[in-house]
Amino acid sequence: MGEILLHFVSTNRHKFTEIKRILAKHGIKLRWHRFELHEPSASSLEQIALEKAKQAYAKLQKPLIVEDTGIFFEGFTNFPGAQAKRVYERIGFEGLLSLISKKSRRAYFKTVICFTDGKQYKLFSGKLEGKLTQKVYCKDKDVLPYEKIFIPKGFDKPLCMIAREKKNEFSHRAKAAEKFASWLKKTANRII
Repeated sequence: MGEILLHFVSTNRHKFTEIKRILAKHGIKLRWHRFELHEPSASSLEQIALEKAKQAYAKLQKPLIVEDTGIFFEGFTNFPGAQAKRVYERIGFEGLLSLISKKSRRAYFKTVICFTDGKQYKLFSGKLEGKLTQKVYCKDKDVLPYEKIFIPKGFDKPLCMIAREKKNEFSHRAKAAEKFASWLKKTANRII
């Protein structure tokens, strides 16, 4: 089987770069389409990813993937969860660290990738457990915000201090992308 070309819709360069590198190892090439998708205020990442995939396919009419990621603090119920970006934009690191100061510091990231070819929708998820820090690391580093306050299980430093190549071996997004790549390689000749 030759190289597979897929489309990825997101405004987030970090997510595109990470998934692109992971899928490239499997002969899957991604073309980035940077346009905004309406993000419903659904309660689950799966619902959001599915809705974003429907919107993206309506616009592109080509086989594509979208993804949605959330972080979940154990000391709270489903928080910030699928609303992680909105919560960070509203209260920043100071508000986040204040909220968790007297709660459990355990947390996990979850990513859901949704593939569609217009006929079917397939979801693939990955999870990364860890704990929240007591301060912000890598303040000026160009990485996703929650990577600056999250230490993955088995590590002694936050995600922002882990080399991108290493992170791509175990991250929540990597786990979801690997599941997707494995499925796609088995079914690509029938769907693309």
